Amino acid sequence: MATDSPPVTAAAPARAAGPWQAWRILLLANASSLIGNYVQNLALPLWVLSVTGSYTATGITFAVGTLPVVVCAPLAGRIVDRFNRRLVFIGCELLCALLVLVLIGAVRAGNLTVVYVVVALLKAVGSASIPAVQAMLKERLAGDDARPVIARFEVVFGATMSLGPLIGAALSAGVGIEAALWVNLASFVVAGLIATLLRPAPTGAGRRTATPAGDRAATRLEPLRWRTIDPKLRRVALAEASYFLFLGSEVVVALAVFEQTLGVAAAAIYQTLAGIGWIVASSLIVARSTRQPLVLWVGAAVSAVAAVALLLSGRSWSWAAVVVVGLLGGAGNVMIAGAATVVYQSLTSNDIIGRVFAFRRAMLNLLMTVSYVAIPFVGDLTARPALILLVAGAANLVITTVLLPPRHSAATGGSHD
Repeated sequence: MATDSPPVTAAAPARAAGPWQAWRILLLANASSLIGNYVQNLALPLWVLSVTGSYTATGITFAVGTLPVVVCAPLAGRIVDRFNRRLVFIGCELLCALLVLVLIGAVRAGNLTVVYVVVALLKAVGSASIPAVQAMLKERLAGDDARPVIARFEVVFGATMSLGPLIGAALSAGVGIEAALWVNLASFVVAGLIATLLRPAPTGAGRRTATPAGDRAATRLEPLRWRTIDPKLRRVALAEASYFLFLGSEVVVALAVFEQTLGVAAAAIYQTLAGIGWIVASSLIVARSTRQPLVLWVGAAVSAVAAVALLLSGRSWSWAAVVVVGLLGGAGNVMIAGAATVVYQSLTSNDIIGRVFAFRRAMLNLLMTVSYVAIPFVGDLTARPALILLVAGAANLVITTVLLPPRHSAATGGSHD
């Protein structure tokens, strides 16, 4: 997952003209794109369920939205590292808008096959957007500025994660599925238009554009290799992977437990609280702490505590469990993902960051897919899904402790982490 290119350094590119050009315009574009995605992500599967009455058909809707990210990661990363990243982002957003237009037609016709194909294509095209955003941040921010800005991006992610599904469900119930799809289409168009306001990256950090055949040797992309990556980043990457493998299904198990004990309303409130926990931890912990490995370890511990609360939940205090599991689950999630993003940004060179972030996103999606299936399956076999999740959380905490011991984590703090 590293490269044979020159060694990674912590040197940061020159600052852009100001914060609006450095990251705020990009934050607005990213927020617009995300809110539309989350509006559609819940509304479309609910529509499939209402039309077919089949949980299998609904599950396929989720699956076709996950697998393309894994399959397309190598190509997406190479595109981001090879071409102008601002234009890549704008192109992806506008192409996604066109695909949503096709999706609206497929929904009107009730053609599930076309719906599945278009959803897969949306994720395939969008697989380059997130790496492009991270790469543009790397180009425009000095190293000391990256951590608080990344935390702001995580706050926006938490807000869209909380509000998007609620908006999508409300639009679907009150107006119809097409309203949610039109919102998503508009969000892609707005994101692309906002991104056009970004100035090119500072001199020396600008991305390569297509060059004549005779110049291609100078911009050839070397293969990525795991063995040459910075050891700190390797430990962080493995700790993050462990979390998503063992606790990626926490949402699925929690929703099932709360839906059975308290009803659908409790499940929806749990999701909103998880988003609030994400926002709070982003603002108070990820943005302020310079000891990122320690934040990762604490995130694993907090997530294990959330699993304990879920196991102990009963009718006597189920609503309290909804609050505790939601807030702690969201907080633990962002402490893992947000702190890892800071480390990736710091210890990955500008020339390979697109491919590294694409690879990271693909692997996490793959591990979450495995977790979605394996942990609930074992939970069904034992009839104790919350207990199985607790065991998984304990395993993740042990692995994280081995990779990032608390004493070592606290000692490695600093801007380079």
